[in-house]
Amino acid sequence: MDKDGVVFATDSSPAPVVIERGSAAQWKTIGLLAFTLLALTVVVTRGIHTGEFDYNVDESQHAATGLYFADLLKDIPFAHLVHYTYLYYAQYPALSGLIHWPPLFYVCEGLIFFVFGPSVMTARIAILVFAALAWLFWFRLVKEIQNRWAAALSTVVFALLPSVLLFEKAVMLEIPSLALSIAALYYWYDYITDEKASDLYRFAVFASLALLTKQNALFLAPFCAFTIVVLRKWKLVLNRHMAIAFGIVVVLTGPFYTLVYLVHWKTVAMDLLGNSSAGIHADQLLFYWRALPQHLPWPLLLLSCLGMATSRWWSTRQATVFMLLWIVSVYLTFTFMSQKDPRYAFYWIPPFTYFAVGPLTAAWRISWMRLAGAICAMLILGMTVYSGSRYRRPFLSGYASVARDIVQRSRSGIILFDGDLPANFIFFLRSFDASRRFLVLRKSLYVTRIELKYGSEELAHSKDEVRDVVSRDGVKYIVLSHASNLHFDVQRSLRDLLDTDPQFKLLKVFPIETNQTEWKDRQLRLYQNTDYHPPTEELLRIRMLTLSHDIVVPWSELKQTW
Repeated sequence: MDKDGVVFATDSSPAPVVIERGSAAQWKTIGLLAFTLLALTVVVTRGIHTGEFDYNVDESQHAATGLYFADLLKDIPFAHLVHYTYLYYAQYPALSGLIHWPPLFYVCEGLIFFVFGPSVMTARIAILVFAALAWLFWFRLVKEIQNRWAAALSTVVFALLPSVLLFEKAVMLEIPSLALSIAALYYWYDYITDEKASDLYRFAVFASLALLTKQNALFLAPFCAFTIVVLRKWKLVLNRHMAIAFGIVVVLTGPFYTLVYLVHWKTVAMDLLGNSSAGIHADQLLFYWRALPQHLPWPLLLLSCLGMATSRWWSTRQATVFMLLWIVSVYLTFTFMSQKDPRYAFYWIPPFTYFAVGPLTAAWRISWMRLAGAICAMLILGMTVYSGSRYRRPFLSGYASVARDIVQRSRSGIILFDGDLPANFIFFLRSFDASRRFLVLRKSLYVTRIELKYGSEELAHSKDEVRDVVSRDGVKYIVLSHASNLHFDVQRSLRDLLDTDPQFKLLKVFPIETNQTEWKDRQLRLYQNTDYHPPTEELLRIRMLTLSHDIVVPWSELKQTW
């Protein structure tokens, strides 16, 4: 035993067996963990104020849905929750997260908004909390199967990869979902190692929470099955504890997924199944392997492959199998889903980092191997911290300025919005409008089923019909984004009307500030309808392609917005 409480194997096997003992070693581990978490927090929070919510459209929806939950906590309308939600959606139509994605993250985000107020920074703090949870449990997992130095290095490398930093700085569900999945896998590893029922129950709780954050955590199911089969742990599933754990998952996740099946299954099925008759093609089988270099730089990917090839000499069989099956489970789960997105490969980054850094921090008996590993580890650590500290996420801003300008111009008003990122505009309008006296119309001219490829419907077809919509719905302000990204003829009709009819006055042009090429030289335009009046009909009807029925609310219940 050395002075740090490390015991080296004395058999002739080249693989070292390392056991840490004593309170001194525990305190060193705690100190290293605390330093790692603090350092990562400092790096990740750089630029936390910069930009708005623009990543993949979804980011703005996640922010706006969290704001709904914050208002839910303020109003506590549980006696008439459905009607309250319909009215809220009629006023702020940016709640895709309510059914399309599970609710857990929105509840947490809503709590933070409720306590600290809604803003870009507080929304990203919600993500940071889950990022810290991911770092904590990944550190603990690697520490348990390897050593504290491997845990610290792999945590830093994982957290500061550009592909991970993007999601640590964006209000997306990837980090919360992965964090809870890592926590679940930590307890699953303990369960298959120590066979304690308490670890199984903790796994069931965290797996349920992961599934209540994003459906992508489904990869946990095949992973557990594979580990049982490959490691021959049959007795761990053929007992009452597994039945209880399964019951925990059903009780926690069943209500939400039953609701999804009843009211939203058609849209979800398009994501999961697509055109099932088309089968799986070679391009689909290779999709995520081709996407892997987007997440792991080639040097790190090659190190990871080397680590896999040499794992018999530095990793236990159970740990190696565990990490390899993690990769296999993620690959199979997302390959056989219809919707393909390179960011889904994000879920297998942790095991790849384990194989990349594990050999470098192993307690090899040969001194020159330990020295070479330490030098390589320091180089990787230095390059990772350097690149991570210089990373700047893609950003844009300008929507908040439009929303603030409208709120400062008038006490109330109905706003027709046509452009990209409507939820981004809606988030800031609601944030600045404490009295909730504004209303946004974004489904008066056309509607889509989440994405254009899943279906759409045009609701007006000419300048005259657009004029009728503006008059019927009492539109006071109109906000337009750049005219180069139009999908419907009615969008062109709207712009023609605004350009040719003196009834509509251009109030101000707001440039978009960005570091993204596709957003360069774009702008938002704010118009006023100089002949506006209250809505002429009794009911506001919102066309819904994602539900079995449209949303219909009385205008009289929204009269504060006139």
